[in-house]
Amino acid sequence: MKHKSLVIRIFLISLLFIQGCSKDNPDIIIHPPTGIVDTDLVKLEDALKHPNTEFVNLVNKVRGSVGTIGPASKVIWSKKNDYSLGLYVSANHVYGISTWSTRAESFINILNVNNGIFLRSQIPPKNGSISLGNELIADFGLYHPEIPASATNATILPANDFYIGVLDNQRAIDNGFGIYPNNLQTNLPLQMYDPNNRTKSLQTWANVVEGETVLAIGYPQDKIDYPNGAVSSGKVFTDTEAQSVIAKLKIIGDEEGNVDYNSNVEFIVKAKALPGMSGGGVFNSEGQLLGISVRATTLNNEPLLRVVKITYIRDRLFSFYNNLSTTDKNKLRPFISGEL
Repeated sequence: MKHKSLVIRIFLISLLFIQGCSKDNPDIIIHPPTGIVDTDLVKLEDALKHPNTEFVNLVNKVRGSVGTIGPASKVIWSKKNDYSLGLYVSANHVYGISTWSTRAESFINILNVNNGIFLRSQIPPKNGSISLGNELIADFGLYHPEIPASATNATILPANDFYIGVLDNQRAIDNGFGIYPNNLQTNLPLQMYDPNNRTKSLQTWANVVEGETVLAIGYPQDKIDYPNGAVSSGKVFTDTEAQSVIAKLKIIGDEEGNVDYNSNVEFIVKAKALPGMSGGGVFNSEGQLLGISVRATTLNNEPLLRVVKITYIRDRLFSFYNNLSTTDKNKLRPFISGEL
């Protein structure tokens, strides 16, 4: 997550107070019957102990879809494809834009090209355990949008700050050394914790609704306070409110004020996030994926989280797909077939 050092210090100071309160008497306001409560950033294990059963059920429904990649997070969008593998989304600045062989919009024929990695790639265990443990899962980059020549991991804009990958069932125990998977394995559906079959549901994603309360999950780099991930929630700003927020940030010299708000690409949530939560999933009360976290800051001590819309990501992917040759469509289609 992109923050100024001052913002990070403010978040950390605030979280020291949050941690002292969250175990016994969370500062949470319940809004039934949506299933989502307004909550500060809390440990995943604390969220699962909340007295609101609907909230707990929702967190449990989606948490198996959110994992780690490198220093940050990723979210499994869908398993609705020819192989029932995990089609996931994360942020380009998490993967590292220099990792791609080209900055032009492109896909990798991962059935023939092995770009797989194990390094710091994890999802929750199949048995639903809270701890990620030391098991790694094979991760293959599939598609990325155009990346401007001037963009860096620190300056890439939301419109280009996403990519799509695939997870298969190859696993390895983290031994601290560089280990790599074999070629992509398509003979076995991805085994994951998905108690409600969210990733195979009729509608795995949804359009965001202005004013709704949404849930964000990710894995902060702060493993002392958040060893098993974190949960945050808050209200989605209207486009008018979001534009006003960006204008105010520009006036006070916050770097986010220099990143214009684009309602086709993103939405902004009044929710906390920390470095490491970039690429993590943002969900509605039905557990449908709304987008991925990419940038965060504060305004007047109120948290702001910028989220790239899954509808935008989907539109970009399928526009690219529709312009491919028949030969290339046949290479990409098996991994996205259930979401076409």
